[in-house]
Amino acid sequence: MQHLHNASSSSKPRIGLIQSRGLGDIVIALPIAKWYHDRGHEVVWPIDEKFYPSFKDSISYVKFIPFPFKHTISGFYTTPLELLRANNCSKIINLYSYLGGLPIFKKSLSNSLSFDQYKYAISNVPFKEKWNLSIKRNSANELKLYKDKIKDDKYILIHNKGSDLTVKIQAPAKYKNHQLIFIDETTDSIFDWLCIIENAKCLFMIDSCFSNLVEQLNLKNEKYFILRSSANFTPVLANKWIYKEN
Repeated sequence: MQHLHNASSSSKPRIGLIQSRGLGDIVIALPIAKWYHDRGHEVVWPIDEKFYPSFKDSISYVKFIPFPFKHTISGFYTTPLELLRANNCSKIINLYSYLGGLPIFKKSLSNSLSFDQYKYAISNVPFKEKWNLSIKRNSANELKLYKDKIKDDKYILIHNKGSDLTVKIQAPAKYKNHQLIFIDETTDSIFDWLCIIENAKCLFMIDSCFSNLVEQLNLKNEKYFILRSSANFTPVLANKWIYKEN
């Protein structure tokens, strides 16, 4: 396990975030980190090392600490807490609105707010900041993936597989002559898909990191949101989506 940032000479106050996974939760919370960075903080954030490739070059305002995640309370909470303390964070914010029944979240907020609202409320960051997502894009990687995948500029993009869910998606008849592109694990960075996402005639997406990405970037494609969770664990959507049941 690496304590990557002990040697930093930065005089900025350090703030630590606890949200070691999943990808969608991290995407939702990135504007929280940016908000603190813009106000003079150094933001330190331990995450599952499997997710690190998505963020290491695309997010410049966070010092991520990748670590070997284990699906236990240690992976979710105690190891990140230890890493943040070792990195001398003056303030640590736990972004989980619920975690195995452990009393490490604010129940009054958790019971009343959706999980994404909770992250902003517990951080004292205005919720409207969620839609100010800042990413350093890699146009070469995006274009390569586009050329590899797209054979017809009339295409729809489908994301139907999550960490614990796979759904069958039936595209409307008006798209019968369109190429079907499925988001897969061709690349280790979710942001490499952005060019394909932006140019799709239509998006079909389960509630996931990709739907969060589309939402937080305020993309205007025709888009379908496949519901998968109760209200407290479904993100607030401000843009126009067509809702579909799982």
